[in-house]
Amino acid sequence: MITPVAWCAVHADPTALMDRAAGCLLGGALGDALGAPVEFLHLSEIHRRHGRGGITEPPSPALLTDDTQLTLFTTEGLLHSRADQHGFSWPTTAVWRACRRWLRSQQQDEPDPDARGLLADPRVYASRAPGLTCLRALQHDEMGTIEQPCNDSRGCGGLAHSAPLGFSAHAELAYRHGCETAALTHGHPGGWAPGGALALIVHLVAVQDRPLWEAVDQATGRVLADDEETGLALAEARRLAVADLRAESAAEGGPSAASVERLGEGWLAPEALAIAVYAALVRYKPSGFREALLLAANHSGDSDTTAALTGNLLGAAHGTGALPRAWLNRLELAEVIAQLGKDLGAACAGVDFEPERYRLIA
Repeated sequence: MITPVAWCAVHADPTALMDRAAGCLLGGALGDALGAPVEFLHLSEIHRRHGRGGITEPPSPALLTDDTQLTLFTTEGLLHSRADQHGFSWPTTAVWRACRRWLRSQQQDEPDPDARGLLADPRVYASRAPGLTCLRALQHDEMGTIEQPCNDSRGCGGLAHSAPLGFSAHAELAYRHGCETAALTHGHPGGWAPGGALALIVHLVAVQDRPLWEAVDQATGRVLADDEETGLALAEARRLAVADLRAESAAEGGPSAASVERLGEGWLAPEALAIAVYAALVRYKPSGFREALLLAANHSGDSDTTAALTGNLLGAAHGTGALPRAWLNRLELAEVIAQLGKDLGAACAGVDFEPERYRLIA
């Protein structure tokens, strides 16, 4: 086990980190809301309901699913650990407790009179088709770990809320934190290793300002040591992205739902991460955010998770300036998400962020 260290990246630009962390969370929420109406639908049914272009924007209001709910509670847990331990923490236990707080929001209709933090907001008391694997794992008194797994699941539920762990002090911590967070609910290496790979990519693009292509290559090499399936899925996503961009340049094709579906349906964590990486790579410029999310959502599978992960990646890379204003204006809890993101970025950069918001959260 790695010795706990300060999780602030003291050499990072605070303003940029705060914007990228907010972009990561808001971008993920936008993708989640976009994909939610077409989750579980075959592509042909998506086309029948929405036209040949598929779904093209989130509904109004743009409601969040359990993916974003858990991401927000995960972020709150990280900030709680930072506030209470003066910058020194191993955040997995704090995230576990935060996810158990989310579970309470799925079991009650309204806040308790003494509720604090996210649990004081009546809007989080909404059950949006939460995954059974996460629900069952969080009902246990003991948290799942890599060494003592709670189950043998490689579903995408643990990966779906691992992006905030990218805002750790350095790359290896981001990877380890992401793995451990996903392992709280998903015990198979194919369930937790993608969480580490996602957090590592987010860290590299947001904290170290590395190009996404380079970040994906580094994460591919790192995750192969823990789960070959995830490493091979990332490598295939990159290969398809290169091939489709070359075809597009030669006017002989381009990025498509067919390529997305070659990577899987996204119900398994390695597939979901590969789809998100592919969509983000082929539409990596800030101006490509909307098109990347549409590509990640319009397929026969777990559309909300794959689009949310794509939004996490591009938001972390480009910050809030890449996000469509019209979409943000209809997003549920947008102001809460933005504040959590800014505080996460501030904590990562080692600057003040009003820690009283996050203290004494049971």
